[in-house]
Amino acid sequence: MEDEKKQRYGAPARPFEVWNIGNYETVDWQERQEEYLMFMLKLYQAEPKNGYRYIHGRKKDRAVHIGPLNAPVTMEEVEKVVVECRAHNFNKADVLGWEWGYEVNELAKALAKQSGVDLKLIQIPSVNELKSSLVGIDLQLLKVPDQVIEKELLKHIKFVEVAYLEVELKVKDRSAHLEIKDFQIAPTEELAEIAGKLRDSRELIDYWAIDWDYKGDNFHNQWQSFRTKSQPKVEYEAKNRYENPGEYQVMVKVIDVFGNDTNKLLKIKIK
Repeated sequence: MEDEKKQRYGAPARPFEVWNIGNYETVDWQERQEEYLMFMLKLYQAEPKNGYRYIHGRKKDRAVHIGPLNAPVTMEEVEKVVVECRAHNFNKADVLGWEWGYEVNELAKALAKQSGVDLKLIQIPSVNELKSSLVGIDLQLLKVPDQVIEKELLKHIKFVEVAYLEVELKVKDRSAHLEIKDFQIAPTEELAEIAGKLRDSRELIDYWAIDWDYKGDNFHNQWQSFRTKSQPKVEYEAKNRYENPGEYQVMVKVIDVFGNDTNKLLKIKIK
């Protein structure tokens, strides 16, 4: 039996791609904005707040803003949240998002700090994560019983602070060269257990992929690098040649060793 297994499975595995499956629930959510906001606030265990334009709720002493569906959180959006926080005496804020716009990761916290606001960027779990934790609940209804959240959901759903991802993108002629320069995640007990073993913080990357022509809808995996037993570190550089001139959006998706996603959106112009 053991020899049979070796014959069947002993050959090296071929590279593979992870294809993104469209989340059709979000199409329904777009037409039910208020219900969507209430649903997300409930999942985040935040109290809804009325009378504000950008502050949607409050969690303890922190204002909470829920980012848009199917669009990245932008710096302009963050600025408006910070201004409203200062106007209403909030000095702490959490901005939740599905995706993050150009330079938000690098600049948002610095901008908020200048205004006296302690800002955290929080990643909303993917729809697939929500669905796997809400077996038997129709997400299109946007209604989850409180007892389900308290007894079941909180065990599985995690809203984690967005990691710091520094990417350098250079363009020469029609070729793009992208390199991950730095990757830092927020301190946790899990990180503390392995921090002493790391020589480079980028070793926390388990897998990353690139969509070289991101259209703002589904992510298309056009390049990827992942850890294996024989190669315990991912590649940190990637290249792509564009056939046609024009302006392109490049989406980078990183999954760390704890299973958390970090996204970064870049813009380039090919002449």
